[in-house]
Amino acid sequence: MKGCVTKVRSDDLTLDQIYRNMHEMTESDAEYHRIVTIPTVALGTLRKELISTLGAKRAKGLLLRYGWHCGVADGLKMQLLAWDDAREMVAAGPRMHTFHGYLDSRLVVNEVDFVNQVLHVEGHWYNSYEAQGHLNVIGESDQPVCWTMVGYASGYLSTILGKKVIAKETKCLAMGDDECYCVCRTIDEWNGEVDSELKYYEDYSVVEELDHAFAKLTIERNNLNKAYQIQQNLMKELLREHHLSSIANTFYDMTQLPIYIGDPNMEVLAASGLSTKQQMAVRDAFHTHQNRQRRTQASIDSVTGAFEIRAGDGVCLLTPLYANRKVIGYCSIFFERAMPQEVDKLILEQVATTCSLYLLNERSRFVTEQRIRGDFLNDILSKRLTEEEIGTRAYYLDFQLNPPYFVVGIHPVFEDMAPDEEFQFFDDVIKNVSTFLKDNRINALTGRKADNIVVLVSETEQLATETQKREFCQRLLKRCRMREWPSALRVGVSSTAHAIQEVQELYEECLSALKVSNADDNIQFFDLLGVEGILFQNLHATEKFVERLLGDLIAVDKDKNMELMKTLFYYLNHGCNVYRTARAMNFSISGLRYRLQRIQEILKCDINKPYVGNQLYCALLSMISLGKLDVCLVGDKS
Repeated sequence: MKGCVTKVRSDDLTLDQIYRNMHEMTESDAEYHRIVTIPTVALGTLRKELISTLGAKRAKGLLLRYGWHCGVADGLKMQLLAWDDAREMVAAGPRMHTFHGYLDSRLVVNEVDFVNQVLHVEGHWYNSYEAQGHLNVIGESDQPVCWTMVGYASGYLSTILGKKVIAKETKCLAMGDDECYCVCRTIDEWNGEVDSELKYYEDYSVVEELDHAFAKLTIERNNLNKAYQIQQNLMKELLREHHLSSIANTFYDMTQLPIYIGDPNMEVLAASGLSTKQQMAVRDAFHTHQNRQRRTQASIDSVTGAFEIRAGDGVCLLTPLYANRKVIGYCSIFFERAMPQEVDKLILEQVATTCSLYLLNERSRFVTEQRIRGDFLNDILSKRLTEEEIGTRAYYLDFQLNPPYFVVGIHPVFEDMAPDEEFQFFDDVIKNVSTFLKDNRINALTGRKADNIVVLVSETEQLATETQKREFCQRLLKRCRMREWPSALRVGVSSTAHAIQEVQELYEECLSALKVSNADDNIQFFDLLGVEGILFQNLHATEKFVERLLGDLIAVDKDKNMELMKTLFYYLNHGCNVYRTARAMNFSISGLRYRLQRIQEILKCDINKPYVGNQLYCALLSMISLGKLDVCLVGDKS
């Protein structure tokens, strides 16, 4: 130091002492600093310009570093003086605040150990020019704004302690507080509380930042150009009405990124660049993710943007495909050795848009075609068309009039389904049925009539026998159940006819078979029903017929497990032979005779007369088919 003999205390410090020392120096001295005064109005204007030009965060960093250098300069000045106690240098800091016109300060805590380089200083700041200037030019803030003062305190204390000190403003006039309050500690003593502030003390170059921003903009421009080129080529494929697989292949050829396009259940619609094993890995990973979402009660359908899932040895970036505000599928890009980047999300959104448009167009085309084919089927069922009109419309709809024909009816058993869900159900099932028929090249028409889905099928050698038709219906039901719906499906199959004009009668037979279908046997064939199949063509009349013949017996027998009804059935089924009936029922002759006598008394008729017996037998068969009577059929009921 340049000799100062008089011992100084902070309370006695004056500007004259500081500036006199400065006047004794020349510009060649390292400690020489020229001091100027700046109006606070100009500083407030400068603050506003910095914030509007650089943004609040960069302006904060600039003013913090400016204050830091001011504090360092004053700290060096203080070290030139001979202090009565080194701790007085800390107390001199508030005096320097006042001398510069920054603010008025009062220390509350002044704990410093210069040997161990430990410091803890707290103080009140009053009348801060910086807080008042911020209020005047910008207004209230939700964060402390005395950035220059905080930087000044940090630089000053770091200089006199010889170790980096960080000041933190905990109250600020600009935040609505009555005063400002500052806490100062070394970085170690903050224990990580000010780590987020340290970056503001680091020097940065605006030019370098602009270069960095320009480089990022260049990358973004290239990414946008790449995404635009991909979108253009994919749209060309779409406008050329190429298949979804062509869109997937075009995307893979342009990007070398494997792509997988799936339906809502992630069953593959198109894929390119993926092996069969990788496709299965993508599908399985999606199902695992879907199950995890269900366990956490979060619907995957609620996801609106791209998301990542692990798939085998790679990562899948997926995004939903939408049509009419509903998820109609998923599009995914597979990454085997890299991780998805932001540009990949942008590219995925472009291909997803193209896929959504394709699926929407296909859906619109399908709905229109299906409506026309369904209307054609309804017109045939209603016999509104002549044979010539049927031939003309069948030609344009590519339906071959190749007899014989049979009709399959599918009836859903709903469980508390809302009307809009019911409509969606029929829409989905008809779509699945039509797709199944098309995929298997089956010549058929599909439509809806009342609460039934009706399929008119042209019989072929592969659909000639009852076994083949049953297998066909089972495969059809499996396709219909691809989506879980709260309903059971029952199927009725008619006999065959060689004339298209007889389709209405086939439909009636199909309804008869549906009426006797149940949960245990959900596929019924009209040809296997026998006489009750004819009766069930009018279910209401059949029920009245059963009630008229057996009503009295049902009333007596319903609380006795229908024992009398079963006895009557076995008796008639064995040709009214008491001995054969007793053997079949493992019953005594006398016991059986008593029951038969009791039955005749209740029915008030002679059950041994052929006419009466035949009527009763038909009624009993109807009850069995309706599920109202449970018996084990013995012998040939025909």
